[in-house]
Amino acid sequence: MNKALSHFYYQFHTHQHYFLCHDILEELWKSNPNFSKKDAVVSLILFSTAMYHYRRCNKLGALKSFKKALYTFKHAKDKETLGLKVNEFTFLIQNQIEKVKYDQTFQPIQLPIKSSVEREIINLYPNYEYKTQINNDDMIVHCHRLRDRSDIIAARKKALKNKRKKS
Repeated sequence: MNKALSHFYYQFHTHQHYFLCHDILEELWKSNPNFSKKDAVVSLILFSTAMYHYRRCNKLGALKSFKKALYTFKHAKDKETLGLKVNEFTFLIQNQIEKVKYDQTFQPIQLPIKSSVEREIINLYPNYEYKTQINNDDMIVHCHRLRDRSDIIAARKKALKNKRKKS
C-alpha cells in the first residue's frame, strides 16, 4: 500500500487531523500525471474535508463535501486501491450525510479499513489506534486559520510578480 495512504489513515484515526489528511492525499493525487476528479482517492479527500467542516459545525460545507464524496466513490473505477471495505464505506458516507441533515453532534468515526491494510499501517505507525474521544486541539480543529501560511503567501506574491513581468 502507498505510504501516503497509510499516513492518511494514521492521521485520520489517531489524531483526527482531517485538514492534514486532505493535504496528504491531495499531494499524492496531484503527483499522478494522469490524475482525475473521478479517482477514488478524491472521495477520501472530500470525506476528510467533510469531517473537518462537520467538527467545526459548518454543516453546509460538511453536507456538500459528504455528498460529493459519496458520488465520487460510487462512480470511481479504482475504489479497491483505497484498502477499504467498499460497501461499508458507502454506507458510512450515507450515514454521515444523515447525521448532518438531522443536526447530530459530531463524533469521530472509524473508516472500514481492510485488516491487511490495517496491519500495514501498524507496521509503519506502531502507535496507530482509532480514538473515540474528540481531539479538541485548536491547531488541529482550526488548522486552516492557525497554520503558518508564509510559504503560500510568498508563492502567491512570486506568481503575481511573474505575471506582471509578462504583461
